[in-house]
Amino acid sequence: GISKVTHSSSQPQAGKKWLYKYFPVQSPGDECTGDVCNCAAAKDTPAWHIYQGRVYTTRQVSPSGGGPPPGNGFGLHLVNVPKHLTTGGNTTEEVEAQFAKKLGDMTKFDAFMDFNAVFATSDLQGYKDAFKKDGVQYFVGTWTALMDQKYTSIIVHVPGSQLILELVQKVSLTFDEDEAQPVTLEQRVPDSALAAQEKRLTGVEDVSSDASSSYIVSLVVNRAASEKAMGELEDFYVAGMGTKKTHDSTANDVSKKCFLWPGATVNLCFTNRPDSATAGDWKVGDFEDMLNNVHATLLTGHPFCSMDKWFDNHYAIDSQSADNSKILKYVNERSPYHICSEGGFGPRGAGLATLFDPTGWGIQLDLGVGKPNDCKSSVNSKISSPPLESDGGKFNPACTVDTSKCGGSPGPSPGPSPGPSPG
Repeated sequence: GISKVTHSSSQPQAGKKWLYKYFPVQSPGDECTGDVCNCAAAKDTPAWHIYQGRVYTTRQVSPSGGGPPPGNGFGLHLVNVPKHLTTGGNTTEEVEAQFAKKLGDMTKFDAFMDFNAVFATSDLQGYKDAFKKDGVQYFVGTWTALMDQKYTSIIVHVPGSQLILELVQKVSLTFDEDEAQPVTLEQRVPDSALAAQEKRLTGVEDVSSDASSSYIVSLVVNRAASEKAMGELEDFYVAGMGTKKTHDSTANDVSKKCFLWPGATVNLCFTNRPDSATAGDWKVGDFEDMLNNVHATLLTGHPFCSMDKWFDNHYAIDSQSADNSKILKYVNERSPYHICSEGGFGPRGAGLATLFDPTGWGIQLDLGVGKPNDCKSSVNSKISSPPLESDGGKFNPACTVDTSKCGGSPGPSPGPSPGPSPG
């Protein structure tokens, strides 16, 4: 299924510390020591570092000493690979500044809140109380689903990052007189996902301690989407990737489509709103255009380029039942931006390692899809694997600084920003 979401981050360790403070999470067993990966000097590049802030949500407390390998829970990964490129687009810091400016004090809904990961909880009031006590800003919305049953969402922003979490429960919260009342939103999670987590969402699940009631279970990976991307997503995900559409609604100028990968339980949802639904003049479509411009610059005609820093905005899918031949056929015919691996690292082996959907966000394909046509011609050359975030100890395969397999002008400096820089 969908196993994690990753974001490019300028301060991943601070984000990890924040996640540890409020959520039952652990570090994956393959995290670099001290969250810092050492990259050896190469040619003209002195030794450098990759910084990580990776956790996963867990249901059991694992033995102390680093925890088990990833796979026991849903991953929330922040990673800073400073030598990788954003040629033709914005830097990570510029995008994070846009998120901070748009979300502000979290009192007003902004379309960029749709870039989030949704979790079920049976202790939403407890999270709200903890955030309020510490002065953490959050947004509260209510919505209905499954025959007009009422759900509440708390949306909270991991400070200084692009990572936003949405916590959901079938409950009405209590508010003090000085607190704003919740805002009515559209249905946030497909009916099928709500039905599957009914016990956790209603709080009737057998919980043996207060600690276990704070556990969170992944429901949805959410993305905001422009009208243009929204028109292309169904073809990409249903015709191309072989996913099932689980939700399709339009009301009050808000359109939402959700998809489910074969063998997955976590849904993937996209929401389109009018441009006026986000503050400032950098819109969802501008974000997409920027991401896709970087991919076009670096990856067009260069499927073995491992230097695209915006790959780090992705989710990962692993499935035994995905239709790999269908995916390969779609890539060969439609040529969405993609990255290939020559194998030798990770669960994917040689072949198609990463795809970018129409929004410009990445998909780490832990599927063993095989080689698209444009990746077959380079089998004789030694290819570095595409960027993953870690391989235990202090080594990280994203340490590559080889720009020879990439398009665009070489060098780590990004090109001019296509959108206005945040103030």
